[in-house]
Amino acid sequence: MIENFKIDSKEIDKINLINKEDKNFRIENLNAFNRTGFPSKKEEDWKFSDVRAIFSKNFKKINLSKSNSYENDIKLLKDFDHNYVLLVNGKLEKSEFKFEDKSKVKISNYHDQKFFEEKSKNPLVCLNHALSDSGYYLEVKEGYKFEKVLVIYNLFTKDLSSEILNNKNKIVIGKNSELHTINYTINRSNNKFINNNYESRILFENSKYKNICIQANKSDGYFHKFSNIKLKTHSNFSSFIFSSGLKFNKNDINIDLEGENSDCIIKSALFLNNDEHQEIKTKVNHLVPNCKSYQKIKSVLDSEGKGIYQG
Repeated sequence: MIENFKIDSKEIDKINLINKEDKNFRIENLNAFNRTGFPSKKEEDWKFSDVRAIFSKNFKKINLSKSNSYENDIKLLKDFDHNYVLLVNGKLEKSEFKFEDKSKVKISNYHDQKFFEEKSKNPLVCLNHALSDSGYYLEVKEGYKFEKVLVIYNLFTKDLSSEILNNKNKIVIGKNSELHTINYTINRSNNKFINNNYESRILFENSKYKNICIQANKSDGYFHKFSNIKLKTHSNFSSFIFSSGLKFNKNDINIDLEGENSDCIIKSALFLNNDEHQEIKTKVNHLVPNCKSYQKIKSVLDSEGKGIYQG
């Protein structure tokens, strides 16, 4: 039963581990997840998005096995020049930076980096730390500003059904650098699946990063994303979230303003109908003086749609 969903530690042995430290970190997080299971409304952070009840209602089982299919016949967004990264079920498959100085950009597969993060009380973050096996690392070198926007195509394949995908991504913006990205979700599956994503962003001194999230179509996917963002002195982060079709989506955003005169902006517009469920939860930590933050979340709801904001 999903209510008592437990994962055997043998699942970690199936992952291409970096070293013993990596394995110990994963086991520690798996044990933390198994102690609590999927979060329920009894927990303060999940009182409006009872994942345990939602998953139990919509999934008879959850598979940890991965899809073996490969689809890359995407149509690039038209009418503007852009660089792109292609993710297929969370795995980095292709990238193209033809408008940039490639010596100033580093892109690599998840397994090429050590992605150890701090401990978390969020069960889905613990699950990600335990089982994540795909994703990407992107670094913009010091003193470089992208000429064109970077579109990150998130493609989910037709054969996904009752699977849970755990992927981890990290973007580092070097000192005096700038990057604009569009996260573009394309879901070809007509079945229900879960995508559990952890994203880390680090903005060094005097850097700028702007991100827009959109979807190509309606989706029966269940999405959870935890974003951990750190801003150094005089850095600027902007996020624009537009959601109009995911069956379930929770964006959990943690921002640490670590350097003076850093600032962040989060804006969102949600257009929901039927029984679509969307939540945006933000925590902005002003850790030093002279920082600014601004948040504005708007929802348009129809029928049984449910839009939630916690900040």
